[in-house]
Amino acid sequence: MIRRPPRSTLDRSSAASDVYKRQLETEIEQATHHPVAKDLATEMREFHGWTIDKLEILRLYLRGGYVRVAGGGSYIDAFAGQGQGAFNGTTFSGSAIVAAQSEAFGRLHLIEQDQRSHRLLAQRLAELPDKLRARCELHPPGDCNQIIPTLLDAAVINSDKPCFAFLDPDSTQLAWETIEALAAYKTYTPNPVEPKKPKACKIELWILFNTHQAIYRLWADNREKYPETMGADALDHLMGGREAWWDLWESGQPSNALLRRYVERLKSLGYQYVLPQPVRDPVDGRVHYYMIHVTDHPSALGLMRWAKKQTGRIYACLLYTSPSPRDRTRSRMPSSA
Repeated sequence: MIRRPPRSTLDRSSAASDVYKRQLETEIEQATHHPVAKDLATEMREFHGWTIDKLEILRLYLRGGYVRVAGGGSYIDAFAGQGQGAFNGTTFSGSAIVAAQSEAFGRLHLIEQDQRSHRLLAQRLAELPDKLRARCELHPPGDCNQIIPTLLDAAVINSDKPCFAFLDPDSTQLAWETIEALAAYKTYTPNPVEPKKPKACKIELWILFNTHQAIYRLWADNREKYPETMGADALDHLMGGREAWWDLWESGQPSNALLRRYVERLKSLGYQYVLPQPVRDPVDGRVHYYMIHVTDHPSALGLMRWAKKQTGRIYACLLYTSPSPRDRTRSRMPSSA
């Protein structure tokens, strides 16, 4: 056995690094481990590594600064899911629970169409402390493209306070008309005295745009074999009509051209900043989809970039602290050979 020399006195930077690492490990432990009812555990969805990254970005963004600069407003989760999932034997809170536990919002509107997921989410919400649970409104199972316009028409969302909408579809379920309705609900008002502090902002959006999975399957590369895409109706729904994407198809553009067009269309709705960020497989670096941050507040951009940068360290720490099922039967320590 090789004995390491005594550790020298830490300088300020290395000490800060160690403090950060311990804090990070504590946050992971607190964020991912919670009591799970037996029936929930047997039906739990399996998360992927890139899903963990996305949820950590959301958690860090909301808790890292949003709660201070825009706290007390509204949150909309259009595809709220089951409220939790599993990865490598560890239980993770889903987006709805992450948002509730951030304490950044006075009211949370949670929408889920799937009946089973809706039931599981209701059970998970029931486990929250009374203070947090009281802020959550789980709407009856239904299509977010119908529920969100209804909420906006009824002025349920407080237009005098900030609102953050998490739009996280599995495929192409999110209609462009829903985006338009959210964008039109509030008006951006600049502040000539303090440009970095707008007087009012439109509803902030964080949108999953599935270029590398769902959209890729609808966008054939071989145009001679597939002269017309089989997913035309789905693309109309996503992009806002045939005229929004057909020229890209006719000119033989790759599916990534849709992302550029989608970003252009988001900018045309009057937002000041539209930032697409790739979400990659933490293991091999492949892009799985893009998360598009749409906001009027300049501070929000820096905060979102900061949250995104943290995910690599968080995932690496998670891999170290959460063994995979095979590790229960085989040591991860290197052999002495």
